[in-house]
Amino acid sequence: MNEPLIAQDQSSATAVQRWYAPAVLANQLVMARRWAKPFLAYNLTIRADPEGAAALSAVQDEVALREPGLLRLPAHALHTTAAFLLPGSSEFDHPKDELWHQHGASWLAQLADLAAGTPRFVLRFRRLVVTDVAMIAVAEEPNELSAFRRRLLRVMDLPGNCHRYDLVHTTLFRYSAPLVDPEALLKWTAEADMHAEFDVTELVVARENTFPFLGYDVLRRFELPSASLAS
Repeated sequence: MNEPLIAQDQSSATAVQRWYAPAVLANQLVMARRWAKPFLAYNLTIRADPEGAAALSAVQDEVALREPGLLRLPAHALHTTAAFLLPGSSEFDHPKDELWHQHGASWLAQLADLAAGTPRFVLRFRRLVVTDVAMIAVAEEPNELSAFRRRLLRVMDLPGNCHRYDLVHTTLFRYSAPLVDPEALLKWTAEADMHAEFDVTELVVARENTFPFLGYDVLRRFELPSASLAS
């Protein structure tokens, strides 16, 4: 996502929607031309658990009634990025697979230590935001993922702009065409009573190969301890 999603406070969902509203109302959208095409990224992710995916899928059903032309992420692709290791939108001096071969073992060891000190937690999604790139579900702040990211920044040295993490969110839709009624969509999302939660018991390092997270390989799972074991 773009710059305004970076480093927001707990009222950020409203602020981000306000920022993007002019572009959305003007239908100045970024089309997902990479949809279902080969894509390479290495990231630490939180995958939606079955209950969380079902709740977000129900929200997607309601949105699709209003805007049937949106590109909908299937349940298996619903996720929240915990940390960008080698993000797909960035290019580096060496191929990403080569960089992973060089640094992956060290990064995995650091992530294992971080995960061992991170108790299981719940991400609560209560707001929908329409940006020029996607429609997203935004997690309540404060949350444990934002705290985890701050800890990660202190101990891991990642390439490029990988150290910058945006608003905790899950992408629900991307665009393949202009919206039918952007004003009505913005009004509905502002009033929507959304309740979806991810019960986060593990973090997953994934090698994404098809955009957007439609195809990926799980490289490592880090099971999070209970609160008593993490303390």
